Amino acid sequence: MKPNFTHLHLHTEYSLLDGANKIKALAKKAKELGMSAVAMTDHGNMFGAIDFYKTMKAEGLKPIIGMEAYLHNSDDLGDKSTRQRFHLCLFAKNEIGYKNLMFLSSMSYIKGFYYYPRINKKLLAEHSEGLICTSACLQGEVNWHLNTNERNTKFGAKGYEEAKKVALWYKEVFGDDFYLELMRHGIHDQLAIDEQIIKLSLETGIKIVATNDTHYLEKKDAEPHEAFMCIAMNKLYDDPNRLRHSVHEFYLKSPEEIAKLYADIPEALENTQEIVDKCNLELNLGNPTPPNFKFTVEYAKEYGLEVPTSERYSFENDEVLFEYICKEGLQKRLEYVPKEQHQKYWDRLQHEIDIIKKMKFPGYMIIVWDFVREAKKRGIPVGPGRGSAAGSLVAYAMGITDIDPLKYNLLFERFLNPERVSMPDIDIDFCQERRGEIIDYVVQKYGRYNVAQVITFGTLLAKGVIRDVARVLGLSYNDGDRMAKLIPDKLGITLKEAYEQESKIKELIESDPKFERVWRFALALEGLKRNAGMHAAGVVISNEELWHKTPLYKPSGEETIVTQYSLNFLEDVDLIKFDFLGLKTLTVIDNAVKLVEKRYNTKIDWNRIDLNDKKVYDLIQSGHTLGLFQIESDGMQRLNARLKPTTFEDIIAVLALYRPGPMESGMLDDFIERKHGRKQVYYPFEEVSFDELKETLEPTYGMIVYQEQVMQIVQTIGGFSLGEADIIRRAMGKKKRDLMEEYKREFVKRASERGFDAKKSEILFELIEKFAGYGFNKSHSAAYAMITFQTAYLKAYYPQEFMAALLTSEQDNTDKIVKYVDEVKRLGIKLLPPDVNLSSLEFNATTIDGEDVILFGLGAIKGVGKSAVLSILEARNEGVFKDLNDFLQRIDPNKVNKKVLEALIKSGAMDSFGYSRRTMLLGIEKIVTASHEIARAKKMAENSLFGDAQELIDIKVELEDLGEYDMKQILEFEKETLGFYVSGHPLDPFRSELEKIHYTLSSDLENIADSSEALFVGKVEEIKTKISNKGNKFGIVSIMDLHGNIEMMLFSDKLEELERMDLEKPVAFKVYVTKNDSFTRIRCDKIMSLEEAKNEHITTKIEEKYEEPLVIRLDLTHEIARLEELYHLAMQHPGKKPLKLVIVSKLQEVEIESQVYVNGDFAKEVQSLGVQVA
Repeated sequence: MKPNFTHLHLHTEYSLLDGANKIKALAKKAKELGMSAVAMTDHGNMFGAIDFYKTMKAEGLKPIIGMEAYLHNSDDLGDKSTRQRFHLCLFAKNEIGYKNLMFLSSMSYIKGFYYYPRINKKLLAEHSEGLICTSACLQGEVNWHLNTNERNTKFGAKGYEEAKKVALWYKEVFGDDFYLELMRHGIHDQLAIDEQIIKLSLETGIKIVATNDTHYLEKKDAEPHEAFMCIAMNKLYDDPNRLRHSVHEFYLKSPEEIAKLYADIPEALENTQEIVDKCNLELNLGNPTPPNFKFTVEYAKEYGLEVPTSERYSFENDEVLFEYICKEGLQKRLEYVPKEQHQKYWDRLQHEIDIIKKMKFPGYMIIVWDFVREAKKRGIPVGPGRGSAAGSLVAYAMGITDIDPLKYNLLFERFLNPERVSMPDIDIDFCQERRGEIIDYVVQKYGRYNVAQVITFGTLLAKGVIRDVARVLGLSYNDGDRMAKLIPDKLGITLKEAYEQESKIKELIESDPKFERVWRFALALEGLKRNAGMHAAGVVISNEELWHKTPLYKPSGEETIVTQYSLNFLEDVDLIKFDFLGLKTLTVIDNAVKLVEKRYNTKIDWNRIDLNDKKVYDLIQSGHTLGLFQIESDGMQRLNARLKPTTFEDIIAVLALYRPGPMESGMLDDFIERKHGRKQVYYPFEEVSFDELKETLEPTYGMIVYQEQVMQIVQTIGGFSLGEADIIRRAMGKKKRDLMEEYKREFVKRASERGFDAKKSEILFELIEKFAGYGFNKSHSAAYAMITFQTAYLKAYYPQEFMAALLTSEQDNTDKIVKYVDEVKRLGIKLLPPDVNLSSLEFNATTIDGEDVILFGLGAIKGVGKSAVLSILEARNEGVFKDLNDFLQRIDPNKVNKKVLEALIKSGAMDSFGYSRRTMLLGIEKIVTASHEIARAKKMAENSLFGDAQELIDIKVELEDLGEYDMKQILEFEKETLGFYVSGHPLDPFRSELEKIHYTLSSDLENIADSSEALFVGKVEEIKTKISNKGNKFGIVSIMDLHGNIEMMLFSDKLEELERMDLEKPVAFKVYVTKNDSFTRIRCDKIMSLEEAKNEHITTKIEEKYEEPLVIRLDLTHEIARLEELYHLAMQHPGKKPLKLVIVSKLQEVEIESQVYVNGDFAKEVQSLGVQVA
């Protein structure tokens, strides 16, 4: 007879960097081994509970949701007097137990966290109903006391009697639902207590269950699992001193293997089945209830509305408030709409209100309205819309969106389809800097534990797993990088796919056993969860504490509460996500509008601006779109110069068409040809054209560009409702043949009944089916086109203010700053260095001596923190600083310290005091000393009987004039503190000549495609002559251009040629660029003077590619002091790679996305400090 056994002690992939059981593979393996049930007990969390539950159910297995908790013995849950904690396994028998488990897990993070998420016995006893408890592993409290080895005894293990006392406490709390676990992995400490556990069971009547501490699927996975643990512990796999498993027994054993191990105590197997029979948790998943608005009664009272009931949560009450807000809002919106069109708006509004009420979504709409209204009340910029919500007149009337859907033929059914019930999804863009304020508002309004952000999990993906495994296996950074870079740059690619696509991987693996081992381990670990993070935008709001629906997680050291269930499982547990996104461009627009108002006393009202303003479109057509939202890339600049948009509808189309599908299919070219009358316009195809479709397709010159147009065609010709048309559109995207044949037959039938030719209708359906896949959501495109227009309008009419706001937004991104500074110069606007008497925190537009200028912001000076700047500005409120001594009298030397003063001097911010930068820098000690003496004197004066005695603070610093640095040094200081040259540029005398040459700037080097030619032009700053191992002479040449520096190697012939040239002038280098592994190689083919370079015509292939983030790992227990050092290092190595920090603690890793971008050299510098690069 087949033994009856269920694995109860099992770690899935959600036991981060410890459990290696992938849930889908686990389900299949458990089924294959003949099991009928399986449990999960992840370390301290329930991250994977719903994923596990659904997957096991789908495989026909009974899921048992559990958790291996960490428990301490203090009455105070948050006690931090000791790090000691014990393990304990808890399983949900029913819904009460499941809710208690969620509460316990939440509290362990929110209030009990200390190195680990912990609960205590008091909390456990209060929330034990519906739970089964088992004594866990060697770290369980009972087993720990039984195991009186030297280490345990040292920390307080008291032997058998104490173990018995502890076991009886658990029995008292859980009764027959407490079991003793018996593990037999062949570990010495387990063998030592085996008989004692059996004795304890006999004496207390507590049943024994056989368990296997399962961490991976197959026995062969033991070695990769060890590497997995090394990634977590930041240890080398071959380090003899690291913690390692002495046995390889932590795999999913078959019932037969377990039966053999426990042949002497078969009831231990049967008892696992007893637990299975007790656990009958049934979750009602995937049936979310639309939310009510919590404050409807209060708001209704405020607006003088009668509501049907006094109940706090009522769909009927929500409907009354919702309809009132909609109608009041539309009344205001109609101020900008011709009167003859008003009825059309009222009819559409009622149509949408009726559908929203029928689907029970008024509460949802009010929740969004409330936080968007609060943002606007606080002056926080909110985007005009995002996604399909921009198609709703209700959203427009409520002020949730700011684009009129009727004006641009946007469809409500694209947002909410009455024929297909699904939760609404409104994403809101907020100003990036102040997005957090609105999340805080929601938390304060609904309650700290009723609002949470959404968890995400970092996964060991193809490139990342190669790097991680290579690191723990002791390979050099370059070897790991070299191997990782062989993985093709394709989103979501797997190692298996990479192996099939890139033959060099096979060559590398076969060339050296160390690479083969990396590959083998990486294959086993690929796809496993690595760390917990936080979704960039997702927020859930509940009217009750969230732990009734999802356990909560609190990242170590942060105040943010996060759901333990990830995005894909929120609707399953009756939670709706709201997206609070941060969009930097909204901050740029807001800052520019404020600068305009401050300078001209003019408030821009976007509702009154002509969206077809010719001056705006002249700017866009010129291709000078740098800084404009979504159209600033080189490709977009070229497209706008070709397409020459003339209307707002054209911008909507540009954003929709500039994607790989439409571009590769030729749609974009056709659109341009039709717009300029070089191709005939059909509605929509030459083969089948319908005059009835003219209204729908005219804005896009007869072409199907949007998903909404597909829906309207199906409605106009086939007579389907827009809801039905949306279902057909979705089906077209999924390419289900049987379904599409059925829809086609119905379309042709209905079209014939409406008098259309059946054959033409069939051809039309087949053609729109082909083009439907390229269609873009017009609602989203129109909303974002509004942001594009606003940036273009500001640049066309207020270029100074717009560029100042743009520079402020990108002040930490040197690559972008240098391009924008060039644009400022092209626009004929003067950019001045910072000035402590004139500059604000941010870049500012002003007039000095009758000249329009942009003043550098003090906050953009590297090495000068925000608190120092604010203290300077506060002191300046009393009046400008008359001279250096006046400045020193009024500043706070604790904030404006030596480092800050040096940066201010080097940047030119203190030039107005009449001293040269050289004089002030060489006299810095005198300046700092005087500053501190003044502060001390002030303090004495405050405490003096005579009050603020002037003589006490009349300390002056006198500096001897030491002359000024040469221009080269001044510019170097500016580059160091500002990121680029402001007072001038060494190449300024040659700008007119450079403008006649078509060349590539150093800032584009990272984007040059492999095997491409390029022309670089710059001043030779340094030549380092070297001799190779073979005795050949070569040189490393450093070239400076308008955006930065490039280094290239020249062989002796080219080196001699270069040395013969006039190096006081810029030199042009025609080069061949190759990219291989981790290096960019530049081979110089030709050296020319500027005159010769004018005749060179080179097409350089530029690819704007996604830069893989650079991830550095910090153990904050040891490396907190390094953070500032790393920040300064990052500032010295600006580039295009987003920098991510992974903060490591023993149990978890928290990933933080910085707003900093670095270059490849940063990684090498960081490694030289001994900091780990992932």
